[in-house]
Amino acid sequence: MAQAEGAKHCVAYSSGSAATSAVIHLLEPSNNVIVSDDVYGGTQRYFRKIVNPHMNITFDFVDFSDEEGSLDAKLKEGKTKLLWLETPTNPTLKVSDIGASADLARKYGAYLAVDNTFCSPYLQNPLQLGAHIVIHSVTKYIGGHSDVVMGVVCTNSNDIFAKLKFIQNGIGAVPSPFDCFLAHRGLKTLHVRMEAASANALAIAMFLEKHRAAPVWSIPDLSHILSTSWP
Repeated sequence: MAQAEGAKHCVAYSSGSAATSAVIHLLEPSNNVIVSDDVYGGTQRYFRKIVNPHMNITFDFVDFSDEEGSLDAKLKEGKTKLLWLETPTNPTLKVSDIGASADLARKYGAYLAVDNTFCSPYLQNPLQLGAHIVIHSVTKYIGGHSDVVMGVVCTNSNDIFAKLKFIQNGIGAVPSPFDCFLAHRGLKTLHVRMEAASANALAIAMFLEKHRAAPVWSIPDLSHILSTSWP
């Protein structure tokens, strides 16, 4: 997974939620986190219902794609220690600028963590765009066969890696050897499955673009994508 994300380090966990929890354990009470307003439901529930009341960490849910400065306005000098970005989001596929978010994170001395589950490392590598941390629910595209539950966190930071390893060891949310085998098997066919998923999605989008209700949906012209070669 580290190689797939172009990362120096990767730590594996027993679920995507466990990977999310490990990243949150990098923080301290009274810290603030800025989160995508369209973040995955399980992540939002964990932040709102468990972390906030029991760990005294505050969360602000913001539209990262807003170009009018609402994201910048929400960051709290000295308190915001983490920006949690999901792009594309699950399930509405909202897309945000990872590079711009990374610049803001550095401006305020915070980490940028990107949940890259829906794009997968085959189509997007957030670390190359300035992110500090990349999270995956291996349960989905990476596993690919609906028979494994796992999560991973990737980073280029030696310091973050050391902390994550300590948290992993201390909490014990580790995947089983057989789950690791299944995830490794799935990773070998990720490129084939992502090519097929992308082609199918484009075919659906082109159909909807030509549908008589398309003006109501305001679907953009997608014809230029037909000649695109996926990475």
